[in-house]
Order: sequence, then structure tokens, then C-alpha cells
Amino acid sequence: MDAAAAVARVKAVQGAFQVLVMLQLTAIHWPEQTVLPVVPDGMITDRYDFIIVGGGSAGCVLANRLSESSHVRVLLIEAGGDPPFETMLPGLLAYIPETAQDWNFTEEYDKNRELYQKNLVMPLTQAKMLGGGSSMNYMFYVRGNPHDYQTWADTVDDQSWNYSNILPLFKKSEYMDDPGLLKSKYSKFHGTSGFLHVSRQPDHAVHDYEEMFRELGHKILPDVNGDETLGYGQPTYTIAKGVRQSTSFSFLRPVKHRHNLDVLKNTFATKILFDDSKNAIGVEALTEDHKKVVLMADKEVILSAGALNSPKLLLNSGIGPDAHLNSLGIKVISNLPVGQNLQDHPGTLVAYKFKKANEPPHPPNYARFPLPPLDGFVAFDKDQSYPDYQAIPFAIPNDSDGPLQFCSFNFGLEYDICQAIYEAGKGREMLFAVVNLLHPKSRGNVELQSTNPIDPPLVTVAALSDEADLEKLALALADFDKLRTSSYFKSVDGEFVDHKLPKCGGLEVGSREYWRCHVLSTRITMYHYSGTCAMGSVLDSRLRVRGVQRLRVADGSAMPNITSGNINAPIIMIAEKAAEMIKQDNNC
Repeated sequence: MDAAAAVARVKAVQGAFQVLVMLQLTAIHWPEQTVLPVVPDGMITDRYDFIIVGGGSAGCVLANRLSESSHVRVLLIEAGGDPPFETMLPGLLAYIPETAQDWNFTEEYDKNRELYQKNLVMPLTQAKMLGGGSSMNYMFYVRGNPHDYQTWADTVDDQSWNYSNILPLFKKSEYMDDPGLLKSKYSKFHGTSGFLHVSRQPDHAVHDYEEMFRELGHKILPDVNGDETLGYGQPTYTIAKGVRQSTSFSFLRPVKHRHNLDVLKNTFATKILFDDSKNAIGVEALTEDHKKVVLMADKEVILSAGALNSPKLLLNSGIGPDAHLNSLGIKVISNLPVGQNLQDHPGTLVAYKFKKANEPPHPPNYARFPLPPLDGFVAFDKDQSYPDYQAIPFAIPNDSDGPLQFCSFNFGLEYDICQAIYEAGKGREMLFAVVNLLHPKSRGNVELQSTNPIDPPLVTVAALSDEADLEKLALALADFDKLRTSSYFKSVDGEFVDHKLPKCGGLEVGSREYWRCHVLSTRITMYHYSGTCAMGSVLDSRLRVRGVQRLRVADGSAMPNITSGNINAPIIMIAEKAAEMIKQDNNC
């Protein structure tokens, strides 16, 4: 098989799944579409206490928690529809991007991609359905490091955001399904009565690699969310009983019949409405058939549309940098750095050949994560308490086409590179690793391209635009490459895979120059967009938008600094905290 054929196969499977969408096989799990009243002049309108814009990782949590107060009316608005069948089975995660369930945003011009990668347009996969990113992501449950939250607390001068104070919120969400962890010393870090089912999927295929990393001086962690976060361990997932635990499945599905919770699907919010005193009083939106909807909020409007769409809606509504808004003729309601401070975890790929093998292929088990991984968190300075980089090495059986598909379709790298990795795995077991920088200095931004709310935002990721990030990510690859000195690597005649990087020919593998070139040639995004409506600049510590009233943002855009790892669990925590603050401030 070649890379082009692998991508074509993915597209064919996606086409079949999109046909199944018409059958609404999963509709039984989700809330029914709310039917709004039509007033005499033909305008569709209604009133609520709370309106939540965005039914993603955070929005579904907020819808659940705010509607616990039976005397308030809550509306959840989601631009997408029900999560389709393939979102529910963990093993089908590779088939969800670049479909109708994806916003299909792309990155603005990046000179490094032009110089080192033929594919000039990098897709910025963002989910467009109930559950949002939690319905599309790789399901790793990673809370981050206590240092992350102390940084937040110091930034906003509010110690309620430090780790000791937000740990109960993580536990509040969680229903830990793993009996081994619950019987261990790590049980005190986990909840057993929340909505979000979390589990492990132990796999003996990574055992030799665990011992290899142990020999290299890394701790082997039974739980990366316990009291130690530096080391390697088998991941914890938002998977239970073979089903993806998106927030739509875990938080929204159990409360879909609440009388005081309405859900508008396939409804696109276009503007936040304000009165003359700068109180957010409602939302304008377009239905699937392009009818205008006016929805009034008596208490608050909460944005949970994600780090790309929440700033876009604020900008369209007159909240943002005055120079940018004035250039588009948008009246400025509050001059704030909305859309700035965009952060992501820049990643890179690297592969190694290990044991010779000729095992026949195993049939896929779609109830499990498709490739057995480890999850590693490493600090360059061994006295440092928080990690600098994350490594996710996947144990690949011989002759697997998994890396070919992920490399060429999901990560969007050049076909020649992906083909080289695939060919290297013939007759060999492999480690196929994603290595990403956890605390980059580079910052991007989100802007409007026009005043038409339907137009996608202009997203400049600006990954590795700070030279220090390129150096650190290259250093991370060099540090990970120490596996070539391990006794296991030598005992199986391990080899570094020649990735056939066109710009890196002639450079010595292992040199600083080679690793810099390798990073630039294989740079990917981890899809961890955050920081564009950050606390401390756009928001106060209670997630309220500065300069206006009755408007909050509760999603990944609220992070002042990105966390040390996958961001879905922290976003769920933010929503839990937001719900508690909203209830307190509104006497619910």
C-alpha cells in the first residue's frame, strides 16, 4: 500500500459513514431538537435564564450543571448536530476529521511550512457537533501538572485556581472505572461518582518499551494523574465499556429529558446582544435553514465555542482590539486583546525499528484505542517538577499500515515521509512517536476576515515562531533519541528510521542541525488550541468578560497558559468551576 491509497481508503470509509449519518443511528442518545415559538411578525424568539453558546467539551458540562437548578431555564446552542456512529467507537477515531463534523479551518501562511513541507495548508481540525473536541479527540485523560495551575492562580491573583483547589473539580467530574487504580495509593486522586467515565486499557505490547525507558532513568508511572507526573506510563482514557466518553455522551445524554434544558442543534450563533449599559442580554443565531433567531438571556450568556470560535464571536459582537474592529467598521463595546495569545503544543514525528517479527495481522478491535501507546512527560532539568515535553510512542506491530494512515491523513505530512515509515515497518516492530513541546513561547492569533459571521476566522498559529521553541523541540527529539543507547534497542538490532526528509539530506542524524531540520520537516499540531480569551487579560478570574456584564467565557480559550498535556480534562474542569461560580453569582 502507498500513502495516496491509504488516504483514498480513509475517504471511502468516511463516505460510507456519512451515508449512515442519514439513518440517525445514534439519535437515541442525544437530546431532541428544541422547537422555538414564532411570534406574530415571523421572528423566532424565546427567553432563558442562561444561554450557552457551544455544545463542546465545556458546553455539555455547563448544560448539565446549570440545569441542575430546576427553577432556571437553560439553552444550549450548538452549530453542529448529533455525534455520528464513528465518534462512539474509540478505534474509529482516525475517520472523523475533514468531514461534516469538522469546521475544516486551515492555518494562515507559515513560512516554515513553505520551506520544509510541500503541503502549505495545515488543517486545524475542530469538532462541529455535540461534545465538540471530546467527540473527536484521541481520548487521553491528562490533567496536567500542579505547576500549570499555580501559574494560572498567580496570573489572575486568585488562589482558587491553584492545584489543591481545582483537584476536587477534577474528581467531581470523574467516574474512575479502573479497579486497579481504585485499590492503589492513587485512588485519592480520583472520583467515583461523576459523569465522566475514565479507564485504562493495559497492553502487554508496550512492556519491553516501558523497561527500556526505565533503564534510561525515567520513572514508570501507574497513573500520570497522580502525585507524580514526570515519567512514562500507559495512558488513562475517556473510554468505558468500549465507548468513547465524550461530554455529550457522559454529561448531556443522562439529562436529555430535563424539562428546563433546551438544546438547539445545527444553529449558528452570529452575535451577542447588549443593552445600553453593556449587559449581555441575548444571542442572535441562524438556524439550519438560515432563519434568524433571537434568544434572550435574563441572567447570563456563556461562550463555550472553543479557542477559535469563541474569540470570533466576541470580535463579531464588538469585543476585541479596537484597531482590528475599527478596520472592519465594527462598533467597539470593549477594547480587549481577544484572539491574541493563541497557544498550541507544536509536535513532531519520529520512528524507530525494533524487533524482527512476522506475526499475522490481528483483526481490529474498535472498542479499544487503535494503537497501544505510552504517555511520557519529561523535564530537561531533573530537579524541575514539571515537564518540558510530552512523548507518545506507539508500539506498532510488524507490517502495520496504521502509521501510514495517521501520518498521511491525520497528521497531513508528505506522502514520501509517511511511505518511508511504512516501508521501515515491514518485518519489524516499530516505535512511532509523537513528541510535542508543552510550554511554547510562540503565540498566534485569531482575527476576522470580514464582517460576515459565516466566514471562517483567520487563524495564525505561528508555531515555532519563537526561536527558543525550535531549539527546545529539537532538544526534546535528541533527548528521546537516547533510546538508541538502551540495551533493549541494541539487543534487537534497532535502527533509526530514515524518514527521507528532503531538506535534511547530508545532515548527521543526532546532530543539532539534523534535529532542527527534522522538526521543521515533520511539524504537526496537537490540536490543543487555547488562550485566545485568557484570564488575566480578556477575562477576570471568575471568567467574566472585562468591560461588560453578564457575559463569560468557559472553554480552552480561557487558559492564560496551556497545560502540560492534552487539554480536554482541564477544559472539563474549567466548565465545572464556571458552573459553580455562575450558580453562586446568580443565587441558583
